[in-house]
Amino acid sequence: MTETIAACCRHANGVRSVLTAITLICVVGQLRTLCADEQKILVSQVTISVVREADIPARDAGTLAEVSFAEGQTVTRNQIVAVLENQQQQLKLKATELNLDVARLRAADDLPMQAATAQLKETVSSRRVKEVALEIAKTEAETDVPVQVAAAETKMRQLELQRAQNSKDTFDGSISASQIDRLKTAVRKGELEVIQAQTNHRINQLKPDAERAGIEQKTEEIARYQSLVEQEQKNLTVARINQQIHSNDVAIAELELEHRNIRAPFDGVIVKVERHVGEWVEPGAPIGRVIDLKTLRAEGFLLAQQAAINLVGRPVTIELKSLYEPVQLRGKITFVSPQVDPVNQQVRFWAEFQNADMQALPGMNASLEIE
Repeated sequence: MTETIAACCRHANGVRSVLTAITLICVVGQLRTLCADEQKILVSQVTISVVREADIPARDAGTLAEVSFAEGQTVTRNQIVAVLENQQQQLKLKATELNLDVARLRAADDLPMQAATAQLKETVSSRRVKEVALEIAKTEAETDVPVQVAAAETKMRQLELQRAQNSKDTFDGSISASQIDRLKTAVRKGELEVIQAQTNHRINQLKPDAERAGIEQKTEEIARYQSLVEQEQKNLTVARINQQIHSNDVAIAELELEHRNIRAPFDGVIVKVERHVGEWVEPGAPIGRVIDLKTLRAEGFLLAQQAAINLVGRPVTIELKSLYEPVQLRGKITFVSPQVDPVNQQVRFWAEFQNADMQALPGMNASLEIE
């Protein structure tokens, strides 16, 4: 019985050993697979090429007056490398600038409007004075108090004269002749004062009509000055619009003059001069050719199964072969072709890299390692 139990235990231990071994084999297989997935991809042959290259075109037709670049010269973006004859464009720009100066002066000259506004304000104030004068004239025309006062004074003088004459007639010698004459003169003066007061009263009755006529005249002047102010405001608005028009003319003239300048499209190196001073060029005709050496790319081919992995954006190390000492440059993959060559089952790809020290040149051979 004891031997049977021992045999069973030995059998169980053997089964556990076999299972452990199988497990280890599976784990090792998975690790090998993971390590294989993480292996770097080496491409032994890639070619260095440019990313950006372009002709330097003329934007207008004309004769080349200046060409200031040569093969191998480094240029920067927007640098003027050639100039077309531009005397006509310069004269046009100068004329438009002078017209703009005149338009600015007119647009800034608001003195006529200020003068019209001042005249309008003065006339409005004058009409207000006339309106007050009309009220005064109405009041004066409505009252005859001065006539009544003069008449009352004259009446009193007449009574004094009558009493004096009665006294003289009653008591001879009580009133002298000279006193009688003075009283008669006073009465006459009073009668004249009454006549003057009546005349003044009639004049006062005419004053309201005169003031109304003056108010109507001032009202017409106000309307005229209001129209003048509005006209000057319109003139000022037109002058400012005209200034903007001339400003646009200057901008167009500047653009036309700028089109006579031929500029480099980007930083790079001139590799070809195609036109020279004195030659006639048409719009779009190339004056030269420039390439960008600061950013290059390494082009090569991968097996289709390698390219199946998402490689775009992967960092790469590029080792140049055409130099005395190996030079390594860092970059990243920017393109993997979706097309597979049916003959060799390869796909085209490239990686861009910065070439700040100009160590790589287009056409060089290199090897590339994808991390």
